[in-house]
Amino acid sequence: MKRKIRLLAWTLVILVGTAFIIGAGIYFKTGGSPWQETPEMSAVVVDVADMRKSKLSDSKTDFGDATHINVLVLGLDGRKGVTEPHCDAIHMFSLDIENWTIEVTSVPRGTYAYIPPGNYANNEYYLANACSFAGLDYGIEQIEKIVGVKADYRVTAGFSQVLGILRIFDLPTTDSLQWLRHRRGYAIGDPQRSHNQAVFMKDFIVNEGGRLRNEAAKSLFYVVYSIVDTDMDFGTARALLDGYLSSDIDKRPDDIVLKMKPYYETQDLHLNLENPDVQVQALVDFLKPRTSKEDLSDKSLSDFQNDLITYIESQLKEKSVAGLYDQQLWLQVEDHDIREEFQFRFLEKYSLELIDQDKRDEAIDLISGYISEKETLAEEQSVKLGRGLMANVVQ
Repeated sequence: MKRKIRLLAWTLVILVGTAFIIGAGIYFKTGGSPWQETPEMSAVVVDVADMRKSKLSDSKTDFGDATHINVLVLGLDGRKGVTEPHCDAIHMFSLDIENWTIEVTSVPRGTYAYIPPGNYANNEYYLANACSFAGLDYGIEQIEKIVGVKADYRVTAGFSQVLGILRIFDLPTTDSLQWLRHRRGYAIGDPQRSHNQAVFMKDFIVNEGGRLRNEAAKSLFYVVYSIVDTDMDFGTARALLDGYLSSDIDKRPDDIVLKMKPYYETQDLHLNLENPDVQVQALVDFLKPRTSKEDLSDKSLSDFQNDLITYIESQLKEKSVAGLYDQQLWLQVEDHDIREEFQFRFLEKYSLELIDQDKRDEAIDLISGYISEKETLAEEQSVKLGRGLMANVVQ
């Protein structure tokens, strides 16, 4: 499970205990009939969700004597069926919290790295494989050696999570992801792709930072936080966001410096968000005469979506969905209604798994996070489903 901020244990015990008492009373009053929603039980559901939101709204974090914080951002190759993802995008954010500047050091995924036990083919010794073959912790150690600093925190996201974040900010999904992953059309290949990713993130800060200044928009930040995997607590993340917004970082692009290790001569290429499909199609057209048929698929986006939906349906029939829940495959589904349906079905099944494992508090925390997310995104039907599930879990 993600290492995220949790509700205070004693609060959960009190709330859940109250719910059990109410539920027991209802059970005996109705002669043992299935639980039915009552104002009392609804109040408990609301209290749990409100407690979580109150806890997460506190951004008062003391950084102590720290002047710099290093955050390693990794994009993982987390496609369907992948259990040991590669590190596809590698970027160390060095945050100067005195002057509120940012230095991003990008490392191409193909950079050499030794991988124990040392019996791999010569062309397999590179960082992306180090994360997959020897484990993420080992891969991060190699990245830290190359960059020259240790990460204070790490943030990881797979394909699904990236698509979810792009969708939250109304940015192109498929076209943006294709742009961020493209490398074959460049003379230096992977280093240019790595730099493109850094440029895209800088452009996002400069162009979208202003949207997060009002309190309503700031609530979106929690949704983003809930999508990614990180060992940074939400209070620290929110305090950093507030600090950079207060410093007007989006109006100071020169204070966001992009570097690369090892060094490569790259260009600052920007994705045109007004016509991203035209720009991406130009890359595809450039590659077609230079690429074998085996490397290009004739499948349409619709075909890929149908395959994905079939795969997700099959995974929902598995006994456990714990790993798949963390992977958030539903975020790759383009159709809104189908995506919402899949997310709730995974939530429902995984919550019941946790309860069967005597982890009711984790299930409640999971569902309350879902409710908060859907309230923020104004998904009324999903909020209703989440509250109904919560009521059944806490009774």
